[in-house]
Amino acid sequence: MGSRTPVRTPAGGAVGFLGRAERAEIHRGRAVAATSPADRFLESYRAARSAAAALVSPGPRRRGPSDVWHRLAAEVPELAEWASAFGGYSTLAAAVEDGLPRDVSHCMADDFLWAVGRFLDLVDERLGVLGPAA
Repeated sequence: MGSRTPVRTPAGGAVGFLGRAERAEIHRGRAVAATSPADRFLESYRAARSAAAALVSPGPRRRGPSDVWHRLAAEVPELAEWASAFGGYSTLAAAVEDGLPRDVSHCMADDFLWAVGRFLDLVDERLGVLGPAA
């Protein structure tokens, strides 16, 4: 695709971002293999969150919201729309993760997995560490 933007990582940060990128791949694989829509959605969300975490600076921010979606929007403005879209699913993901009854349709889970795959492609363009999209 396009040229890759160099990624600056502080000393020791490379291992952290590679680990988060690797976790994104693990969650994507679990999402693809999931049999229930709720599990597919949750693992897809975890993949996106791990990939986003690989792009943000390590450590807490000093001011403002500190969740990964706010940090991604602030630190990587060209991905702010993705951060906003995925951030909108945080409450649903937390509810599903906590086992609260939530309806997640097959169509929604499949569409969400597809969107996460596109996002992971963008993260790979920046970092060059993730595998091909599902």
